[in-house]
Amino acid sequence: WLDVKPSDRISEDNNFSSLVGFKKTLNGVYIELNSSDLYGKNLSCEFIEILAQRYAIGDENKSNKELMEFSYNGSAGRGKTTSIWGTAYKLIANTNLILKNIELHSDVLAGEYYNLIKGEALALRALLHFDLFRLFGPIYTEDSTAISIPYYKEFQFDAAPSYAANGFMNMVIEDLLQAEQLLVNDPIVKYGVKGNAKDVFLQDRNLRLNYYAVQGLLARAYLYMGNKERALYYAESVIKIQEEKFPWVTPMKLDNSKSADRVFSTEIMFALQNLNRNTLYTSLFDGANLKLNTLLAPRGDVVNYVFESDKADYRYSSSLSGTVEISGTTYRVFNKFQGTDSLYNQMIPMIRISEMYMIASETSTDGPTRAKYFNTFRNHRNLGNVREWDVNYYLEKEWKKEFYGEGQLFFWYKRNKKTEMQSATDQYGLVSVKLSNYVLPIPDAESQYN
Repeated sequence: WLDVKPSDRISEDNNFSSLVGFKKTLNGVYIELNSSDLYGKNLSCEFIEILAQRYAIGDENKSNKELMEFSYNGSAGRGKTTSIWGTAYKLIANTNLILKNIELHSDVLAGEYYNLIKGEALALRALLHFDLFRLFGPIYTEDSTAISIPYYKEFQFDAAPSYAANGFMNMVIEDLLQAEQLLVNDPIVKYGVKGNAKDVFLQDRNLRLNYYAVQGLLARAYLYMGNKERALYYAESVIKIQEEKFPWVTPMKLDNSKSADRVFSTEIMFALQNLNRNTLYTSLFDGANLKLNTLLAPRGDVVNYVFESDKADYRYSSSLSGTVEISGTTYRVFNKFQGTDSLYNQMIPMIRISEMYMIASETSTDGPTRAKYFNTFRNHRNLGNVREWDVNYYLEKEWKKEFYGEGQLFFWYKRNKKTEMQSATDQYGLVSVKLSNYVLPIPDAESQYN
């Protein structure tokens, strides 16, 4: 009777005493990634895209105007940074709780489930840490010893130390490499994206951090570190199986109805399933029903400039073809997340195959190979070929076109240390950016989350 456990310890033991408990806990992390604090809004189509100057925000929308001007110390900036930091570290703690109990209760994880659950948990831990680093960490250089942010490898209540940037990123890579090894027999390898029909947990593998998505994340992380050789290796690893596993979207899926596949779902290596995704459209982008004090919309002339007036581009025609006129100014309606009637209308894209082609185009040292990768990607956006010596010039243009509403452009600007961004209010204008604008302030109350 002296061996009395606190109620939370009993709850933890019960939760991880069965395979079902592990599944529910891991699924809970995926579900929480969809919160508006993270990829359900802030780190997909709203906050992070406002920083990248995607939308023409007027003085009527005071809080977003502050963010557009990189004013992080106002109430809007403090609220966003605090919610992102707190929610991400809470989910990191959950992944560590799973990893801790995997070893304590490995007897209930028969067959493939031990490797799958541990591999996905490690990959999720790496993903969350990596994006926190891309937001709150310093601009990375290979020999960077600047102190960044904490990396949690254990479930703990005490605050972890903040690591030097290079040490932090090495831990991201370490987690991803271990995940890659554990997921080598992922159902996606044998059965494809649909997975193994014997268990719902093994199906729809592009809605989980699967084997190929981990390789894609490795390519992204290595490129961010400046390790072009390893970035190319992993980008090409995925490109080799692309046609079989992640085929290019077909034009017939891109009609302008509400059922159009505007996220190009077949190309997505990893997405979140968000049952309320359409509310992103109705609450942020619906030009017919929203006023300028809440509407997020790019100006029509800026969109035309970014897309080089090529309305045949699949991304333009599927997600930016509609217009709305407000106070004499024409805006484009961003409707990538509109729709409710299909699984692809619930997807928040996280990693897509086109990024692998762009990484390979940037990192390959062979001119013809670079051009082949880049033109394959452009052709599947309904664009023509470019010459091999023009690839670098057009790469920047394609990064601005490809990831509308997906939260990647700001990180591209940061990685490349850009001191100017395309203006959202002037098609020929540029917005000056200080390198310090790329480093978000760590919340004052961060100790309560660590």
